[in-house]
Amino acid sequence: MNENRIIITDETESKSTIDKPEIIEGNQALSELSEERSIHDDLACAVLPEKKSCGAESNAKATTSSTGSTDGGNSSGNIPSEPSGNSFSRWFKQNNPLYLLSVLLMLLGLHLVSSDAKASNVGVHGLLAFFAVQNLYELIMVGMALYLLKFQVQPGHGKLLLVFVLLFLGDVTFYQVRISGLSVWYGNLATMIYLVLAVVKFAAVIRILKLTIYHWRIFYVFSSFALIWVGPKVAYNIVDSVGKASTSYFDATTSLYFIWLAAGLIHLPIILQNWFENRLEKPVSHKLVGNETTFWRYLMIFPFIMMPLQLFFNVMVDSSLTIAKSTPAITLVIPWIVLAGFFIQALWKISLQKVVKTNHYDSALLITSLVIVFATTDAELIPVIINYVLVITGLVVTFITRANLVNGMAISMVAMYFAGRQVLAGVNRVVEYGSSLSKTAWAAILMFGSFIMLGFGFMISIMKNGNLDHHKSE
Repeated sequence: MNENRIIITDETESKSTIDKPEIIEGNQALSELSEERSIHDDLACAVLPEKKSCGAESNAKATTSSTGSTDGGNSSGNIPSEPSGNSFSRWFKQNNPLYLLSVLLMLLGLHLVSSDAKASNVGVHGLLAFFAVQNLYELIMVGMALYLLKFQVQPGHGKLLLVFVLLFLGDVTFYQVRISGLSVWYGNLATMIYLVLAVVKFAAVIRILKLTIYHWRIFYVFSSFALIWVGPKVAYNIVDSVGKASTSYFDATTSLYFIWLAAGLIHLPIILQNWFENRLEKPVSHKLVGNETTFWRYLMIFPFIMMPLQLFFNVMVDSSLTIAKSTPAITLVIPWIVLAGFFIQALWKISLQKVVKTNHYDSALLITSLVIVFATTDAELIPVIINYVLVITGLVVTFITRANLVNGMAISMVAMYFAGRQVLAGVNRVVEYGSSLSKTAWAAILMFGSFIMLGFGFMISIMKNGNLDHHKSE
């Protein structure tokens, strides 16, 4: 046997030989250098624990010590699964269902108080006390959300808390309506206080999170919530004031129509702002909330959903007896349907274009609305006229700005329809007038017509002879 031959034995490897002692000496030198560097790194981590590499190195050492080598011990390469208890704890901390449970308990409590108030089991002062508790709860949630977002402790939880605040701002338990039902004065006072507090909450969120200010988006959000809070009260005041002064049927159709008209018109600035260039689907990076566009979209989408629900359940249902029998409910809602349709297009324009062309969407929305308006012409005059103007304006704008030929044809048909009605009305008036004349009057008219025809005939003859004479002279 050669004296330089050295046999290296390992538990997991077969015997191998190395014939060159220089390689062994080089490996020993590298091993010593590696140990010195490891000692130096350990000392550096002890003195400067904030070094980014310390955590990774310690984790690597722990893994190496537990497996026997950096790539050994778990030859399959699979990471050991965490214990079930740790997984649940991690899920609980990430999702924190306690927020949801807290909100559900608060909403349930408000619903029970609201139900008792509807049954006249709770006085207005007791209801106002619960109203104060609700506002305190909202302020605490806003404060927590701003802390979590501002310091990036749990930004996902902060966003969730702000979404829950929107639920209360939307008055999902019809709480403010119940206060107005017990006392109009206290109801109006509560609404004014709530408006002021809402301004404070929105201003705090925008200022502390340093969000970009979009004036028309803020206008839409505030207008939507204001209609949610004020709309039912306006309807109740109309019904109460007119109903108390009237001993017979009274008509509040036009007043209720203007509430829905206002609900539709508040969408108009957002629609016009995004008519040519869609800005509501373009991501805008923000260091605290992530995508700022998504944040604003949530602020607008929630009141967009809640507002018609509030107006339907707290205005239309309760005021149904004050609507004229000749006016269907769809006539009152047409302004909101048309403008909400274009608002949806502004929010999801890119997504809608993947399903349906923009011009097809516009035509379906406007022509359907036009058919409804034509089918309800026997309704109250003012709603019908405004609906005509609104729908035809939409047809004209889409025809001019988007070259929508289908809507252009619809405009032509509407023009022909109204022109034909005017001609037909004129003919009917002439026929009615003629029917009222005596035979002697008709004889005079016919004889006068005879002279007129005779004169025109002679003028034509002169013109013809003149032309012939001119040709003969040439």
